[in-house]
Amino acid sequence: MKIKRIVLFIVFTFLLLCGVVVWQLFRPLPIDSQIDIQIPTKTTIARATDILSEKKAISSPFIFKWSAKIYASLYNKRLYAGYYRFSAHQSHWQLLRSIFSGKQSFTVNVVFPEGISLAKFASIASKQVGIDSSAFMQLATSDSLLHSRNIKGKSVEGFIMPNTYNFFWKQSVTEILDKLLDEQDKIWAEKFAAAAKVSDRTRREILTLASIVESETPQHDERKRIAGVYINRIEKKMKLEADPTVQYALGEQRRLLYRDLEIDSPYNTYRYVGLPPGPINSPGIASIEAALAPEKHEYLYFVSTGEGEHTFSKTYAQHQKAVELYRLKRKK
Repeated sequence: MKIKRIVLFIVFTFLLLCGVVVWQLFRPLPIDSQIDIQIPTKTTIARATDILSEKKAISSPFIFKWSAKIYASLYNKRLYAGYYRFSAHQSHWQLLRSIFSGKQSFTVNVVFPEGISLAKFASIASKQVGIDSSAFMQLATSDSLLHSRNIKGKSVEGFIMPNTYNFFWKQSVTEILDKLLDEQDKIWAEKFAAAAKVSDRTRREILTLASIVESETPQHDERKRIAGVYINRIEKKMKLEADPTVQYALGEQRRLLYRDLEIDSPYNTYRYVGLPPGPINSPGIASIEAALAPEKHEYLYFVSTGEGEHTFSKTYAQHQKAVELYRLKRKK
């Protein structure tokens, strides 16, 4: 009889504990409206529980932690890193299943500024979305992607659009690059395709010129004038002598030395006539517009004023005077 009572007590206690666990798991989260949670890469169940507890997103850390461990063991599941958004009407059980399924409801806003290189795209995506930057670069230079997108060149440099995007944490590199490429395709079709069709230049040539313009000036009202300078030089079979193309060939943004202008690279427009093989960055809409509709004038040269703008010249003698004036300003 005594043994029977002990067994009944154990069974009753077990059922009671199960009931408490079930009640805890299916009760609403202890939050007012909604809460955003980030689960970092390689987070353990214990650490995830601590994160949720610190955010006051769960009622009982002990019950949640052991429920998560049992769930992971029974269903052979693992935690997924990411950004999650939970509402007050959701239960602990829904939260648990979300972080084990990787179904994120919260995206990360990622800003890719105009004029950045492909490598910088990879770096920003790595820091803000948690992807592998080397995997990004590998795909962005792969023959399969270039062929599928009909891009002639060694990479998608210049064919991805600077803009603000929404991505899930750890979203696949393929999905990210597809979104970046699709965005430029969409904008190109809407804004530039018709004008490009009647021009005598390819999309690659237009984007290449636009990327140089993007690097040369932040001034909106100078973009078309600078594009016009380069068009004039191309028509006269002159070398472009664009500093940004040499910096791209060197792989670093720094003040150029005379010896840098001798580097043997198809991107060195001090050595080779015409446009470089492809874009040197991802130009914005204003620079693409400038490349498509450059200002008509007789300028062949320009140099910085040292105040964010440029002095334009029609002759080399005029240009030399402007350069000397710039050098004098720098010495002051």
